Amino acid sequence: MCVKYTKNTSHSARGNLTPRQKEAAALVADGLFRPSLVREEDGWHARWRGVGVENAWIDDLVRSAAMTRLTEDAEDDQHETLHDAWMAALCSRTGLVVWDDAECADFARTLEEWSGSAEPDVAARNGIVFSFVPSEGGFSVACATPVGRRGLKALGQAAYVWGPLRALKSADTEGRTLRAELTRAEAEDFLRRGARELRDAGYRVDGVDISAEVTAEAEVGDEASSNGREIKLVVRVAGEPVTAQEVKFLLDQNSSIVYFRDHWIEVDRSILKEALRALEKGAGSRANPLSFALGLGHVGRLEVASARLHGDVRGFVSRLYAHGGDSSCGDEPPGFVGSLRTYQREGVAWLRFMSEQGFGALLADDMGLGKTIQTVAWLLWRKTAGTSAPVLVVAPLTLLANWEREIGKFAPALRVYVHQGDGRRMSSGFRRAAMSSDVVLTSYSLLVRDYSALSGVEWSALVLDEAQAVKNPDTHAARAIRSLSPRVRVALTGTPVENSVADLWSLEDFLNPGLLGDRKSFTERFVRPIAEDGRGAAALRLRRSLEPFVLRRLKTDESIAAELGDKREIREYCPLGPAERRAYEAALDDFRAVEHSPGDALALLTRLKLACDGFDGESVVGAKLDRLADLAGQIFESGESALVFTQYAKVGAALQSALESRLGTRFPFLHGGIGAAERERLVRGFQSSREPGLFILSLRAGGFGLNLTKATHVIHYDRWWNPAVESQATDRAHRIGQAKDVFVHLFVTAGTIEERVDEILQRKETLRDLIADGEAFWRAARLS
Repeated sequence: MCVKYTKNTSHSARGNLTPRQKEAAALVADGLFRPSLVREEDGWHARWRGVGVENAWIDDLVRSAAMTRLTEDAEDDQHETLHDAWMAALCSRTGLVVWDDAECADFARTLEEWSGSAEPDVAARNGIVFSFVPSEGGFSVACATPVGRRGLKALGQAAYVWGPLRALKSADTEGRTLRAELTRAEAEDFLRRGARELRDAGYRVDGVDISAEVTAEAEVGDEASSNGREIKLVVRVAGEPVTAQEVKFLLDQNSSIVYFRDHWIEVDRSILKEALRALEKGAGSRANPLSFALGLGHVGRLEVASARLHGDVRGFVSRLYAHGGDSSCGDEPPGFVGSLRTYQREGVAWLRFMSEQGFGALLADDMGLGKTIQTVAWLLWRKTAGTSAPVLVVAPLTLLANWEREIGKFAPALRVYVHQGDGRRMSSGFRRAAMSSDVVLTSYSLLVRDYSALSGVEWSALVLDEAQAVKNPDTHAARAIRSLSPRVRVALTGTPVENSVADLWSLEDFLNPGLLGDRKSFTERFVRPIAEDGRGAAALRLRRSLEPFVLRRLKTDESIAAELGDKREIREYCPLGPAERRAYEAALDDFRAVEHSPGDALALLTRLKLACDGFDGESVVGAKLDRLADLAGQIFESGESALVFTQYAKVGAALQSALESRLGTRFPFLHGGIGAAERERLVRGFQSSREPGLFILSLRAGGFGLNLTKATHVIHYDRWWNPAVESQATDRAHRIGQAKDVFVHLFVTAGTIEERVDEILQRKETLRDLIADGEAFWRAARLS
């Protein structure tokens, strides 16, 4: 039996939980509950209650976890003391305490008085003021001795908020002041964390500025010029502008904990030194004014995260952030056969503007929104404008036929040469073919193999389709592409961030060399901070700075969503059967039994995942197959169709055989060994059939470049490490032309490596949010 978990519905992952039930679960998980004894209609009951909040579901959750068969009917047992009866009732089914009424009432009062110490007293906490002060040993935290029981209790609770306060002791003979001496590590922790947590808990903390960043602001343009420099820097410490003399004063304190304008702060001394150099010497003669204007400038480790723009620079940057302004130039060019949607016309206008300004453009529209059509229209505009040199389009081999077909359909006036196959032209023959064409199509692999021929042509533009193929700048293909010198560069990808924002550096280093700095600096400034906090300042700065160079529209954008159906995910958890379990454990035992190399670990993963698929070398068996067959039957009964993706071609072939045997009908199977003509026949047959169908595809061969909108269900039989690859595959059905909801079924074998992969995939999806917030975010992030 498979357990089903549905995502993107009105119900929680834990089931049909109400908001109060979710609140109770969160309180219990955080340990915010306590035992009590309360009077109810049928007598006294031992109950579990929340700390600071009343929620009846807390008692149910804690009781069900604590109860055993021995304690379930504890109210029927005989106990020597009320305390014993109460303790047993806390773990019983009803919680009933059968005891003398007066004794229970007295015990309940004592219990409430005792447990009341766990309840926060907001007023009492607000009356306690902690100060961070220097002392003979270094630093300490001090406060006035509170008066009264409430104040003393609130002071005692503070030690549970920040542990070193347990060391508070009298600092004078009258006992009016309490002081806790701190080690260096404790002092730094107080500035970084302790002061904030005490404030969050309701206490007051004086003389501490938790935010102590050292940043800079640039003034760029004519009005900022000083002694011939275009860039003037304003340095800020904890948000306040400082002079070079003030920075020297902070450095002279010879500590990372410094006293600054009536506050204690912690600063990075190395960045302070960079700030002093920036104030004394400026940004440097090699500084790029545009980089500073876009918020990407830095002087060593000192970030220049914002800019004030003047003169021509302000106007130019405003036009960049307006994506070229008027979109009327995005109308269909002369000779274009067909019509563009509004957002597609805007995309063409943006491509024209960016290329005319000399910048590389990253068209990162979501899968299925027509990046190819927009690019074809842009290519036709270039031809109309009189550009004579050819354009080189590099794409995966499986997409070359699609490019040729799209150009022939929408822009038949463009002359196309497809450089592929054994009969492709070389040397002078290639040059003649290229120069007599408007567009040359080739694959990434042939770009490397035939580099000498391709590098001998002066290309007017270079377009990379599925540009994530060069996200690793160290591959042969990435190096070959960077060594070409086209006048205009364009990259197309629906997944600009697959695993890390380092992917963005690789793409922009091709499109706009030097814009994001060198690779090492980008890693330190953006990759590492964003990995720790994908919503922090570094992520926001990178989004804002890249906005002019990246056009990203999603299916969920308001102007586009109406043209697409919704997409919902359903996780199908399936157990390992006896045979699959034996195969799974045998793989682990074999791996542990011998010494192995890193390559053996990859082989182990493959064996484990095949065991999860129920693949025994020839056929598939087990719970996954059973669930797939049942699900397919339900889909067919509803008159709908489905796509089934697997990363293993041999599993796909076994699924084809097993499903045909079980369901009594034939199903197509698309894999890498199928030629272009057969591929087109299978796709056309599936799309044109009026009967419900099932299309089995290998993830790599069928994951992109196909339009399969007949399907309203997408089934991922096994999980790939990269969520972007799975999303690409899902978008074969969820794209323009799909008017219905698409249900995405993710098969996960519980308690195995697949469940771990599923967790990794869900974490990776948050990385894609970096530039996947769509049109609304980009507009909100613009510089004023």
